[in-house]
Amino acid sequence: MGAKPLCGGCGAKVGAAALSDALARLPAPARADVLSGPGDDAAILTHGAGTQVITTDHLRATCGDARLMARITAIHAMGDIWAMGAQPQAALAQITLPRMSAALQAETLAEIMEEAAEIFRDAGADIVGGHTSIGAELTIGFTLTGLATKPVTKAGAKPGDALILTKAIGTGTILAADMALARIPGLILGQAVQAAYASMSRPLGPAAAILTPHAHAMTDVTGFGLAGHLLEMLDASGAAATITLDAVPFLAGAESLAAAGHESSLAPANRLAANWRVRAPQDARAALLYDPQTAGPLLAAVPADKAASLLATLHALGEPASLIGHVTAGDPFLTVL
Repeated sequence: MGAKPLCGGCGAKVGAAALSDALARLPAPARADVLSGPGDDAAILTHGAGTQVITTDHLRATCGDARLMARITAIHAMGDIWAMGAQPQAALAQITLPRMSAALQAETLAEIMEEAAEIFRDAGADIVGGHTSIGAELTIGFTLTGLATKPVTKAGAKPGDALILTKAIGTGTILAADMALARIPGLILGQAVQAAYASMSRPLGPAAAILTPHAHAMTDVTGFGLAGHLLEMLDASGAAATITLDAVPFLAGAESLAAAGHESSLAPANRLAANWRVRAPQDARAALLYDPQTAGPLLAAVPADKAASLLATLHALGEPASLIGHVTAGDPFLTVL
């Protein structure tokens, strides 16, 4: 049997351990207007009386629909801006097209830029330039800036805070199963894939606008999975957390696929980087805590006494948010009940 195919989307990221080792060699920022560099969802720069955040992200295509991939990548890239409590400002596009005729190049680029421009414009941002190249496969990326009066970082979560997750997880497992043409008794894989793409196509802006004024800490759940990104928040905040599996929302079909052994090619690295600081049941739902997410949910630590009203507001806007647990006192560690 050959090596497991490399997943697309955020499942194609470099593992957390390798990334951390590389970033540890970077020098600290030397400029006075660079307030923070690697370590949070976006770097923070001074901007007049406020701040500007900047981030970059790209995705290997998970399907042949260039317009759909442009939409998902734009939403995925803006996740870092929204997670910082900032408003998207400007975007640069980086697009790699597979070899194709000049006519198909023009048509494909037009579809990508039209879709991305619409998504960014709806979020209040403009595409201001970019770069194109020819490569082995379709890859779309965006570098983004955003504006914030006071950014929300991963630090600041306090014992007693409620943890709110704004949408279901499981995209990495579902997309990996789609690549493998999985057949699971009682599961129509196409329906699970369709639901995953619908979730990935849902922008985080409305949820971020509700959570930002109240969040002590916030991040978006992407390549390192729910466990990995929650641990990043706990590391930055000097706290622990307890979550309940029954409260974590999973995309339809994800649990069945995980139970059948399907997972993203990045999942093993995610487990290796995080599970020594996680106490959890040994089942399919717990395995999905390490599942890399593409255009995944926001994870916010909010005051416990505001959690119910925030959830009610999110639900009233159609946001499928859930209260999944609480921040606790102690060294950074995740307990899963």
